[in-house]
Amino acid sequence: MSKNKMDSKKKKKLCIIGAIIVIILAVVLFYFYWKDSEIPILTIETPQKLSCEKTDTFVLDVSISDFGEAIYPAASMSISFDTSRLEFLGVEEGNVFIFHQNLEQQLPEWSYNTEQCNKSGLINIMYLDTTAGKNAFSKELLAEDENIVLRLKFRLRGSARVGDVYDLVIEDAVFAASDEKQSLAILQNTLKAKNGKIVIGE
Repeated sequence: MSKNKMDSKKKKKLCIIGAIIVIILAVVLFYFYWKDSEIPILTIETPQKLSCEKTDTFVLDVSISDFGEAIYPAASMSISFDTSRLEFLGVEEGNVFIFHQNLEQQLPEWSYNTEQCNKSGLINIMYLDTTAGKNAFSKELLAEDENIVLRLKFRLRGSARVGDVYDLVIEDAVFAASDEKQSLAILQNTLKAKNGKIVIGE
């Protein structure tokens, strides 16, 4: 067999191997993309620019894109912020319901300590259903256009300046199910976080 024919066969073999590798990589990438697209996202909605002259207090929505198939009788989140520029004033109601008696709906009551949050720069918020799942979060009660879990209320401090950008970072968040494997949690990569930014304009 001539050298040219051997080289040609080697090239064809390498091309086939290369094509197989590309196909495998494409399948793997598609799988992980599809898998990530199924993971719910907890988002701190970024507002339009705030004016430090015209704006005193403001509210930020914290929304969730979806729930899993479980029910979630407990939820918590930790959000860091700059206490030298922002003062945390508290939590306001969202529009995501929990079940109540006789399957009626009610809004969850969130627990937090405003003073401690402003000392530590970490907003720790918790909801706990003490009825063992009767007053839980559920996909069944989540509407596409009503997905605000809660709202965070802040005040701009006098140190705020035009051009500043303040990050609000979701350090941790969990929607806990009775079966831990079904829980939505950032640390387990079953819940994703999208952080917020506050931009100070004129």
